[in-house]
Amino acid sequence: MPLFGRKPKLPPPSAELPSGEEVERATKATLLYGKEHKKGVLHMTNRRLMFEAAKGDAKWMIVPYGEIKSAGLHPAPSATMGRPSSGHQCLVVVTRENEQIWWDFNDREERDWLPLVQSKLSEHQADADDDSA
Repeated sequence: MPLFGRKPKLPPPSAELPSGEEVERATKATLLYGKEHKKGVLHMTNRRLMFEAAKGDAKWMIVPYGEIKSAGLHPAPSATMGRPSSGHQCLVVVTRENEQIWWDFNDREERDWLPLVQSKLSEHQADADDDSA
């Protein structure tokens, strides 16, 4: 339990970030991938979402905002990614290739993250529209 209700500060990503990229927010999360559940830290940068697994060979799940089509909150899936198994929700992003990436963490924090991720997607889309004009 955190001292005086403060959450412990999470470490920055172990990989070096390129010039101009900064971590804006981070949380402990679980990446739900098929039947696998990987615990780690989800980082929101000004360019992408980066999940760093706490252990295992596949350490990273990195999704640039330009590759994300949409983001939402959905009930947690069962182990087969089928029918929802419980009442808790997950942050889900859908890529332009229609891949779904599910992260499970604190429901309240997920509600806080969703508008931030959606804002990043809108900003990126506006920049892409400006570049194509």
